[in-house]
Amino acid sequence: MKFDQMKNLTISELYQKAVDLKKEAMNMRILNASGQPTKMNRMRDIRKDVARIKTRINQLKQSA
Repeated sequence: MKFDQMKNLTISELYQKAVDLKKEAMNMRILNASGQPTKMNRMRDIRKDVARIKTRINQLKQSA
């Protein structure tokens, strides 16, 4: 998710997106631990997306 796509979302929507991404990351870690092949570049993208979401949440909190 690009930062421009997050500009129109509310804080609650951003929190929900972060939760969804964290669940996806957890599932990928479980698959990787069980020996199934996973796309590790997707894990990197998930971590970066969560960081972008947290940054946007903090920006919204500071401006309010």
